[in-house]
Amino acid sequence: MAQKKSPRIPLELHQIKAYEFYQKRLASGKEGNEIDDWQQAKEYLSQHPRAILAWNLKMPYRGGKRLIKRLLLSLQSLVRVAWKLLIFPFWLFQQIPGLFAREDKDSRTFAIDVVKTIISALGLIATLLAGIGLIVNYFNSQAEMQLTQQRLITERFSKAVEQIGSGKEEVVIGGIYSLERIAKDSPKDQWTIMEVLTSYIRKNSPIPSNKRQLKPEGEEREKTPEKLPSVSIPVQAALTVIGRRKGDNLAETTDSNKIKILDLSRTNLRGANLNRANLNGANLIGANLNGAFLEEANLDGANLDGANLNGASLDGAYLRGAFLMGAKLNGANLNGANLIGANLIGAKLIEADLEEANLIGANLVGAFLIEADLEEANLNGAYLNRASLDGAYLRGAFLIGANLNRADLDGAYLRGANLDGANLNRANLRGAFLIGAEGLNPEQIKSACSWEKAIYTEAKWDEDKQLWVAADREANQREIDKLKRDKNSDPPNLIDCNPHSAP
Repeated sequence: MAQKKSPRIPLELHQIKAYEFYQKRLASGKEGNEIDDWQQAKEYLSQHPRAILAWNLKMPYRGGKRLIKRLLLSLQSLVRVAWKLLIFPFWLFQQIPGLFAREDKDSRTFAIDVVKTIISALGLIATLLAGIGLIVNYFNSQAEMQLTQQRLITERFSKAVEQIGSGKEEVVIGGIYSLERIAKDSPKDQWTIMEVLTSYIRKNSPIPSNKRQLKPEGEEREKTPEKLPSVSIPVQAALTVIGRRKGDNLAETTDSNKIKILDLSRTNLRGANLNRANLNGANLIGANLNGAFLEEANLDGANLDGANLNGASLDGAYLRGAFLMGAKLNGANLNGANLIGANLIGAKLIEADLEEANLIGANLVGAFLIEADLEEANLNGAYLNRASLDGAYLRGAFLIGANLNRADLDGAYLRGANLDGANLNRANLRGAFLIGAEGLNPEQIKSACSWEKAIYTEAKWDEDKQLWVAADREANQREIDKLKRDKNSDPPNLIDCNPHSAP
C-alpha cells in the first residue's frame, strides 16, 4: 500500500511551532540553534497532520473575516443607495394605475415616462449588483492568490533549509541564495531567514574554545595564536546575503522587545569580504575579523567588544556609537572611518591607519595608539585619558577640547595639530614634537609632565634611536628656558608625575 503523502506545512504554523520548541529549549537550558528548532517543528507537524488540517480549516475563516472588515464600510454605503433605488421604483409602480385611470393625455404620457424610469432604475440596480459581485470576486481571488503564494513560499523555505543542512558545498550555497530570493519575495519572512543564516554561520564557523584570543603586548604583549582558517565559501555566501539585505522589519523601533539584532558573536570571520555590508547594530562580540574587508560597511551601533580586527580594512566604514572595548585593531586601516561617539576603551590600535578618521567625542580611555597614523583625524572632545600615543603621527589633527589627562605622548608628532582647550594635565610630553601646534599655550604645556624634554623647534628623524630629535639642540633649549622664565604660566600646585599615583 502506497504511503499517504503528508500535507503541506503552512509557513506561519511552522514558525509558531519552531518558536515553541525554541522557548522549551531555553527553559530547559539545552543547547541548540534555530535550524534544529525548525527541523523539530517540521518533524512534529509531519507526525501530527491533524494540526495542519485544523490550521487550514481555520484559514478561510481568518481570510473571510479580514475580507468582511475591509468591505463593510464600502458595502454599507452601497446598500443604502441600492435600497433607496429599490424603493423608488416600487413607489412609482404603485402610482401607475392611478395615472393610467385618468382620461387626460398628459397623465397617460407621464405614466409611460414613469414605466421607462422604472425600467432604467432596474437596469442601474442590476449593473450595481453586478459591480459588487465583481468586487467580491476580485477580493476572493486576491485572497486565494495570497494563500497560494504563501504555500509556495513555505515549500521553497522548507527546501532551502534542507539544502543548507546538506554536506555538499554547492547544495548549501544554492540553499543560501534560495533563502535570499525568498526574503525578497516575502519581506515579512526576511528576519526569520536572517536568523537561519546567522545560526548557520555560528554553527559552521565558530571560534574553537581551545583557541585563545590575542593577548596584549609587553606588560600587555600579544602572543601569536594558532591561525584560524579563513571563512569557507558557504559562510562567505551567507555573509554576503546578510550584508546586502535591504533593512529589517522593525529595525528602527525603540521597543527593546522588537529590536532585531544580527547575532554573529564569537564567530570566525577571518578574511571575510564584508565591503559595504549592512551590519547596523550587529552583535560581533569576540568575533575574529582578522584581515577582514569592511570598507564602507555600516557598523553603526554594532557591538565589537573584544573582537579581533587586526589588519582589517575599515576604510570609510561607519562605526558611529559602536562598542569596541578591548577590541584588537592593530595595523587596521580606518582611513576616513566615522567613529563619532564610539567606545574604544582599552582598544589596541597599534600602527593603525586613522588618517582623517572622525573620532569626535569617542571614548579612547586607556587605548593603545602607539605609532598610529592620526594625520588630520578629528578628535575634538575625545576622551584620551591614559591613552598610549607613543610615536603617534598627529600632524594636523584636531584635538580641540580633547581630554589627554595622563596620556602618553612620548615622541608623538603634533605639528599643525589643534590643541585649543585640550586637557594635558600630567600627560607625558617627553620627545613630543610640538612646533607649529595650534591653540597650545604655556599653561597647558606646564600642566603636563616632562615638557622640558619636548621639541619646540625644527626636528629631524634619528634612524638609530627611531625617534624625533631637535635639529638644533641649543635653539630648542632656548625655547625651553624661555618657558621656564615665564612664571605667570606656572601651575598653582606641583604636578604629580608619578605614574602610579591616583588619577
